[in-house]
Amino acid sequence: MAASLTTVADLINSYRLTNLTDRRREDARHGRWWVEHFGTLPASGLTQARVLQALDQVRIDGRTGPRKGSTIGFYLRFLRRATAWGACVAMLPADPCAGIPLPKEPTPPMRVLTEEEEAQLCQALGRPYNLWVRFAVLTGLKQSEQFTLLWRFVQLDRSTVLIPQGMTETMVELSLPPDAVTILRLLRQEYPTSLWVFPDPENTTRPADVHAFYYRWAGTIQRLGLPRLAWKDLRHTCGVRLAKQGVPIEEIATFLRQRELRRAYYYRAWLPGMAPKGRLPRPVRVPVFADLADAELRALWAREATDAPLTFGETCRLYAVHHLQQRSARRNFEGIYKQFFQPWESRPLASITRKEVRVWFMGLARTPAHANKALTFLRRVYNVALDMEVYEGTNPAVRIRPYACPARERFLSLEEMQRFMEGLPLLPPKPRAYFLALLLTGARLSEVRCMRWTDVEWTTRLWKKSRTKNGTTQFLPLPVQVMDALALLPRTSEWVFANDKWHPWSCANPQKLWQTIRRRWNMKDVTIHDLRRTCASYLAMAGENLPTIQNVLNHRSLANTSIYARLNTKAVDRALQAQADRLCGLVTGGVEVLPALTHGESISLCNAMR
Repeated sequence: MAASLTTVADLINSYRLTNLTDRRREDARHGRWWVEHFGTLPASGLTQARVLQALDQVRIDGRTGPRKGSTIGFYLRFLRRATAWGACVAMLPADPCAGIPLPKEPTPPMRVLTEEEEAQLCQALGRPYNLWVRFAVLTGLKQSEQFTLLWRFVQLDRSTVLIPQGMTETMVELSLPPDAVTILRLLRQEYPTSLWVFPDPENTTRPADVHAFYYRWAGTIQRLGLPRLAWKDLRHTCGVRLAKQGVPIEEIATFLRQRELRRAYYYRAWLPGMAPKGRLPRPVRVPVFADLADAELRALWAREATDAPLTFGETCRLYAVHHLQQRSARRNFEGIYKQFFQPWESRPLASITRKEVRVWFMGLARTPAHANKALTFLRRVYNVALDMEVYEGTNPAVRIRPYACPARERFLSLEEMQRFMEGLPLLPPKPRAYFLALLLTGARLSEVRCMRWTDVEWTTRLWKKSRTKNGTTQFLPLPVQVMDALALLPRTSEWVFANDKWHPWSCANPQKLWQTIRRRWNMKDVTIHDLRRTCASYLAMAGENLPTIQNVLNHRSLANTSIYARLNTKAVDRALQAQADRLCGLVTGGVEVLPALTHGESISLCNAMR
């Protein structure tokens, strides 16, 4: 069906007929609302602005007042699924909901029922509802698990119950405490013919009506004057009471069937009458070398090396403030300073000898990369002191051989490259464009992650990288395949790869995706930066010269690019093959025939080669 002839009603109805899910009743209600508002509108006219305006109408159309953010999210999730499906089957030119974030509302605080409140609530609810509440507190069952529990899943003689685990179609055996077994025996005596453990008191042939129970539940809580209480809070109450009894965290998480231990730690940190202890606030980072005023900087420079020599710490401060302008470079130096240089902070520069530095450097053999970086910074600090004439001695960090640290040489093989290229179309559009740009352009992770739409010139296919690692601006031609992948992305922000808050991706976003990708595609030892190395390696193997590879990688020095020269083996192959042809051509029919080896000589030769 052409996109121009398709209405929103046709799109939603086609989606519901094609995608049959377990949410049919909810999908029918949400789809009916969107059809009432946009039914006759052409699908191509469904824009992001109209969707946002409709969401405001969803908020005020509640039966008992404005709807909550979570309720609005259900309507938006349905429309997002429908428009994403419509874009895939060409019923929509683009997905108008791709850049609309889901509304969020603050998570309510964790509520724990005290023993007094539990006694009041059970007494007010009466039989059999008090048994339901008591059983939930003892077992921590979810609402969906408890009200759908069948007697065939209960084994009273073993004090266990089997809990179905949703989509996995597996059963988990849960051991019950003695009080919970007693409640089950009472329910069995009260409803002997029911298939359900918690049947409807009015009709025991069907399970309990959850909505009718909640009307009674909410009215009882309001009549008693208790604070807000949901069914999930009974599960929290079970976890907190287990933690108070000294049950280990792992056993609590297993008993409550929680995937993470985080919630169990909250249970252990609970105090009566208080909210759970959260994480401690992140400490404010205090820089080691704060910026100096011009007067202080000039005063340090003007100090005479003989009258008032600078200490090592003051010289490091001069070096950091005056020479390291980039924040990343200064943080790197501050980390090295705190790890290696602080014992020398108050010592004069002249008191540190080459022998002392050599002994210090030999003690760092277990971390050769960090040791080499620390030695480089130490040499630079002394060179700066000599250039500024605040030190008149020699540099104790020279003529010390650094440790050998072989560079990483991993890049994708032809088989891995084929798997990578075959798997890219299976990814969503944004990750597919991101990893394709990394592989085909050889750009750094941060450069692609912080790409702006204004940096890409679509007519000339030029990408202007304003901020690179070496501090220069680079103009990089983009391949046609990368341009086609970028053209499929929605322009919801100034950033090409933006998150839900319209900011560029963080460093963690690509790493999380890559962990899944390399596990699925059997490339467990490949990092994201290896894609940049793969681009340069295949350029070298194709015969490209080093200056071209240097321009692609934006290396400041050709020495950094020279490691790829060994991969250009075409000239070596041509020379070796020519040499082999010349040497093998010496065997002609006119040469004197040499005598053959005797039988004994052949046996001796074979024995010697074993």
